[in-house]
Amino acid sequence: MKVLMVEHFLPGSVYTLELCRALRTEEQITIFCRKGAPRPLEGVQWKDKLYAGGKGWAEALMRYGGGLLALAAEICTGHYDVLHVQGFKDARYEIPLYCKLKRHCGILVHTVHNLLPHEASPRDRRLYGDFYRVCDLLVVHNLYCRQLLMDEYHLPPEKICVTPHGSYTQISPKEHQLHTEKTEFLQFGVLRRYKGVDILLEALARMTETQRSRVHVTVAGQQFPKLDATDYAALIREKGLEGRVTLQLGHVPDEALDALYQEADFCLFPYREIYGSGALLMAYSYSKPVLASSIPAFEEETDGGCTGLLFPPEEPDALKDAILRAADWTEETYTGTQSHIRQLVEEKYNWKHSAECLAEGYRNAWQRKQR
Repeated sequence: MKVLMVEHFLPGSVYTLELCRALRTEEQITIFCRKGAPRPLEGVQWKDKLYAGGKGWAEALMRYGGGLLALAAEICTGHYDVLHVQGFKDARYEIPLYCKLKRHCGILVHTVHNLLPHEASPRDRRLYGDFYRVCDLLVVHNLYCRQLLMDEYHLPPEKICVTPHGSYTQISPKEHQLHTEKTEFLQFGVLRRYKGVDILLEALARMTETQRSRVHVTVAGQQFPKLDATDYAALIREKGLEGRVTLQLGHVPDEALDALYQEADFCLFPYREIYGSGALLMAYSYSKPVLASSIPAFEEETDGGCTGLLFPPEEPDALKDAILRAADWTEETYTGTQSHIRQLVEEKYNWKHSAECLAEGYRNAWQRKQR
């Protein structure tokens, strides 16, 4: 099938690149992306005409609109069997555009990375709900999100394709032995309130000094005040956690990110809520056991906690206990959990499996539309 994949966030987000690397053996793919984003990928065509950012507001508006006009022209003239939208730069303008242009493609597909924006308004709920009903196929990463779409928007199950998020192939994990003196924990990703960094800090504050001396936590990632204005550095000082917690704010280059993961013994996910987590798959890519809150998406994606430890969400004492239990793991327990992670990746969380699920979803949606 001839597929137009629309992706605003390459090269920062490599999800589409990884997926299309596997999907290109099944489909004829064109990726429509921002300027400067294309990467060498044999068998995949690139059209880099979307707005790439970095201009004053007037020029930015003009360039953004120009990118959407170029996208509309491509949809109208490209004779695509599949228009697959990965995400939105601004859903207020792009969703109406896709709804209007749907008649120019075979099927309209959208990957629901998040059911709704994390700060969704009632208007957002209506906008996304209307779009979900217009799409011929919705792609989700787990059964939990599939059920949410069915319950929230009364969508039929056959319209929703579960395509597990693959682990990242550009990573080459090294052999890792547990730190003996001080266990290293890492929480990585853009800082947002729902990710529970404050819960993590409170859990550490509730440890005795002797207990804290056995662990070191690194929190690394970008922070945008509009998304989370919490002063985590002040919170660390207030709770007396200097020397126990390293806060690394800002963009983390690839080499530094690799070093963070290679050094870590465990990865932390004290989230309040989540629909699915690419960061969890990043941890799996490094074969790192995870400590995650027992929210539905993590229950599913940790295989019921077999890839580490689960603890009740928003309970600092439970997180404290999980961290201390992990610090007591033997090398045998650690390597056994790593083996389970590798097996889960081999069987489920790999891009070949993702591409096969998606290709089957395309064909089923196409057949339904032809009836």
